[in-house]
Amino acid sequence: MGKQIYAQRKETIERVFADAKEKHAMRYTHHRGLAAVARWVRLKCVAMNLKKLAQWSWRGSIFQPILAYFSPYCKRTPAFVA
Repeated sequence: MGKQIYAQRKETIERVFADAKEKHAMRYTHHRGLAAVARWVRLKCVAMNLKKLAQWSWRGSIFQPILAYFSPYCKRTPAFVA
């Protein structure tokens, strides 16, 4: 059982760190001082969580099939979430 859970780690936990580094510019910091870096990291984490929340709410939304019907070029998520 432990091996199965650990095998899922690369799909869940490690993916979050990879996205933070690649998509949210968290590979290096541009701030000096522990307080400034801590604020910057918190802001980035809030942005990532809001993005995830928007994607989850869009999947269960009534508007997704309606928009997909009227717009054949529509993506699975709205433009502001991507």
